[in-house]
Amino acid sequence: MGAAALPVGLTSFARRVGALLSATVLLAGLVAALQLSTVAPAAADDCPGGWGGEAGSGGVDVCGSEGGEQGNPGGGGGGGGGAISVPVPWTQRVYVPNCADNSVRATGPGVRDYETINDVLCTAFDAQCPVDGEYSYRVFERAMGADNRATEDNFSSAGITCRGSDEPNESEPPTITTEDIIERALALAPTPTFVIEPADRSYVNIPTNFAAEAQATTVTVDILGFQIPVEFTPGTVTWSFGDGRSGSGIGVEGAAVGQSGAVEHAYARSGAFDVSVSVAYTVRITTPAGPIDLPAPIDRTSAPQTLEVGEIQSVVTEVD
Repeated sequence: MGAAALPVGLTSFARRVGALLSATVLLAGLVAALQLSTVAPAAADDCPGGWGGEAGSGGVDVCGSEGGEQGNPGGGGGGGGGAISVPVPWTQRVYVPNCADNSVRATGPGVRDYETINDVLCTAFDAQCPVDGEYSYRVFERAMGADNRATEDNFSSAGITCRGSDEPNESEPPTITTEDIIERALALAPTPTFVIEPADRSYVNIPTNFAAEAQATTVTVDILGFQIPVEFTPGTVTWSFGDGRSGSGIGVEGAAVGQSGAVEHAYARSGAFDVSVSVAYTVRITTPAGPIDLPAPIDRTSAPQTLEVGEIQSVVTEVD
């Protein structure tokens, strides 16, 4: 999964997250047999293909990538910047050209403890796949534990498949990237709402009260079995009143006119005005190795509400 470009200033932050999470992974590896023995890799169907939609209030899986291809001539690299191995059970797959004498044999339980037998090319390698740029491979696999040690004595044949040079690697432990963590944390940021008093109608030169509803929120990012809390804390609140004027402050719901802390605005003309509020949230990602704060707040803007502003006119009904 290709990661989208991060905001300016988050690249170095991603490296720091990577360093801390790497330490977390090492610590978790010591107790993997107790804590992670029942954890299974996230299913592909649970992993959205893209981000940037509306924020939600629930957790989201951060799915693993599995590096660059082995046994594939010209195979592409895998994993994004700051790749972190995650200790979960997984299936190691090694691909060799689809030729009769090619196979894979285990030489030990470690990730790199195997050898390819013959590993030669033949006509079938590049003649049996209908898609240009794909080649025919024989697949050999074995089950690996969360400690990256094989739970089977040898590889077994898993059939034949066509693969391109940019297919992910499945012979190395599954990884996630720090960019994935940050992207998905940002996608979970809450959206503020607000109230207008009185309701959705006001009058020229009459103070209208506005109050934002923005509370501190904690959501959980599930990284292949690791639960990482992400805290969003509201900070600066900025209002757009729809008439070219703006204000600041969270406001006070039900405030009296002129009450301290209230956000009020009086419109100078009648009309329909789209009002919205933006909240700058600070973000903290907490790992067992310690909390990490994003270097800058992120802004979230509410859906607009339309306020109708009318005029109050005096009518003379009697003259003495």
